[in-house]
Amino acid sequence: MLIRCIVCIAFYASFCFIFGPTLGADSKGYINMIAAREPVYPLILAFFRLIFPEGIYLNVVVLFQNMLQAFAVCFCVEFFRKRFNLNEWLAVLMYLIHYGVAVMCQFISEREAVYSNMIMTEGITMSLWIIFITLLVKAVLDDSKKAYILVMIVLTVMMAARKQMAVGYIVTMAAVILCRIGRDNLKRYFIRAFLVAAGLGVSVMLVFGIMGIYNFALRGKFAKNTRDMNLVLTTTLYVADKEDSALIDDVVAKELFSETMSILDKNGSNIKYAGNGWESLAEHYEYHYDLITIDTTKELFEEYARNEGYSDEMEIQAEADRLSGVIVKSLITDNLSKYIRIYFSSVLTGLVNTVAHKSTLLNIYAFIVYVIAIVLIILCYFIKSLRDTADAALVVTGAVFVNVGVTAALIFCQSRYMIYNMALFYMVLLLMCVKLILRKKNVYDKR
Repeated sequence: MLIRCIVCIAFYASFCFIFGPTLGADSKGYINMIAAREPVYPLILAFFRLIFPEGIYLNVVVLFQNMLQAFAVCFCVEFFRKRFNLNEWLAVLMYLIHYGVAVMCQFISEREAVYSNMIMTEGITMSLWIIFITLLVKAVLDDSKKAYILVMIVLTVMMAARKQMAVGYIVTMAAVILCRIGRDNLKRYFIRAFLVAAGLGVSVMLVFGIMGIYNFALRGKFAKNTRDMNLVLTTTLYVADKEDSALIDDVVAKELFSETMSILDKNGSNIKYAGNGWESLAEHYEYHYDLITIDTTKELFEEYARNEGYSDEMEIQAEADRLSGVIVKSLITDNLSKYIRIYFSSVLTGLVNTVAHKSTLLNIYAFIVYVIAIVLIILCYFIKSLRDTADAALVVTGAVFVNVGVTAALIFCQSRYMIYNMALFYMVLLLMCVKLILRKKNVYDKR
């Protein structure tokens, strides 16, 4: 175990020292601690900036992120090795799965950077997600109170770092409801479900409290972060037509909508310019998403708020959110069929991007590998000694579908949002294959 962990630390440290920090489009917002960003990651950057000189602190951040990633991978793989009585070579294969994902991100992906080297929330949330899933599997399999508490703590930190991690609340509740069936008597089952739901509620309140205190300390106002509506607005504008302005009663919102649609029409940033088929639609939507969100609506809506007399940063963004909400609520019903088209194209993209990369051949591969995973889970459930294996695989596979489904509803399913579950998915796929193939030899089922 010690040698494997040392190799893991060395592997991730090499990315830090060879490639160094990588800045993305969102990095500046985290560094500048803008109101639209959740508090945890900007605070981490501020902490390291306080201790280390300006010229090197991002290198130290990246070293911290890679060590966190190394810890998460070691924690996950060693838990699976011990909990499922796996041989050393299987543990090595599981490490190699994680390493393969990192190598793919650095040398094959469009970003050309491992996420633990990037100055964005994924630098920590991907590691925290691996820890979270590992703890959740332990909690539901072993009924560990300590694991349940740690799940809530990690969830709170993740949610306060990135709102997308709210998918963890759904995954947690679903895992408890599904994986404890048959493990508890009826009374204990419902008490546990209630306690977990209560714990999740406390976590949500803590997150809002953290956000409020953060904004009060920085901006003098106890409030959550801003511009949440901008995500939904982007899809609303993408599927809308100019004529939809008649559906908006608010005069300012109507004028703003018309001006925005003129810009989007000029740039071809609308669903009517997308090609046929789900792949063409998904690619067009993804390409134009940031053009709408960052290059168009952000500045335009905030400028309108300034023109209306707002001067405080949070007040400007809050008014921009209000105007965004007015447009979304006015148009969503009439454009529901287009929303559904976008949603399902994003879901298919997300499923592919979780296990591979979108292309004609890999799309087919992704469909096949999901079918195989589902069949293996069902087979494991039919074998009493493999119930734990089936539940672990169900937690991970369920997390894949929840992440895809929720992300597709809010934004689009690019690899950056899907890769959280890639290594975990292949780990449980390997686990199920080994358990099913070798169970008759009684090599692995010692429990």
